[in-house]
Amino acid sequence: MSDDASLSDTREAAEGETPAVVQEDRQSPEDSFAVVGNETRLSILRVLHERVSVGDRSEYTVPFTELREAVGEADSGKFSYHLNQLLGEFVEKRPEGYMIRYPGRELVRTVKSGAVAPTECAVSEPTTASCYLCGAPVCVSYTNGFVSARCTECPGALGFDYMPEGTLSSIPVPGGAVGDDIDAAPEALLDRVHSRYCHRARTFGDGSCPRCGGPTESRLRECTDHDASDGPCAECGTSMPATVRVVCEVCSEGGISPAAFMVSHRTPFREALAAAGVDELGYDAFAVTAGWPMHVVDGDEPAVEYDLPSGRVRVTVDGDIRVRPVE
Repeated sequence: MSDDASLSDTREAAEGETPAVVQEDRQSPEDSFAVVGNETRLSILRVLHERVSVGDRSEYTVPFTELREAVGEADSGKFSYHLNQLLGEFVEKRPEGYMIRYPGRELVRTVKSGAVAPTECAVSEPTTASCYLCGAPVCVSYTNGFVSARCTECPGALGFDYMPEGTLSSIPVPGGAVGDDIDAAPEALLDRVHSRYCHRARTFGDGSCPRCGGPTESRLRECTDHDASDGPCAECGTSMPATVRVVCEVCSEGGISPAAFMVSHRTPFREALAAAGVDELGYDAFAVTAGWPMHVVDGDEPAVEYDLPSGRVRVTVDGDIRVRPVE
């Protein structure tokens, strides 16, 4: 599956003063990203964000002089100018000082996570985790900002152009969250990333975007000329005859996922995981769910059916996702 205010005319401000800002005015996306391109502005947001992290709500604000000293800007006029550019959407001025607002916190989190930093490519040694298609050992790779479980022997389950050979999963992860774990702790990284993926897929399956909380729409993505006999199908790019394409109606977050991942917390999928000895989310939960036999239903409604140990269950995907047993 794959986390702005145009300031009105400003006047030169005396130390500690900032112009009034109409909070309804919003910057363009280009101006929002330009904020992190200026070292002083980013430093201001970092200092204010750190105050949120270590203090209670009464301590969120930082006085002008304390803020300037923490940023390390000796020129008061220059500091005031950059602080003024942040007021409104990113920073709020209060009688006792300045406080970072939610959009400012999101910018800092994005920078700290490494989501806007250049990504590197790396591949781990084989782990003790197994491919859910052939049982061979799995390695972990980080390519183009995606962490993937990769089979060391078979062609894998995903065959899109930007994915390496043997890809079983492809999950977007900021570089900061990967760190040096590709070499130092690949299995822990594998579990952590797939646990997050499963949580996100379940949230999408319940009709809510895990990024912004907006409503989502899910549609069945069926491959009418499916052939995965020698690896991922050349038509749909996956080893499965049907997947779900989900998209947030607000922020466009989304991707494709097998239907079972999006309902693995519902009955009887939840019980099937428990019967397989999986009691927590991670790569094992991912692999077991991906291995459940499934087929596309011929009928009026877009649906797939899974053969679980407890019997056959139908998952209907038409805007939302519904689950019912098959008699």
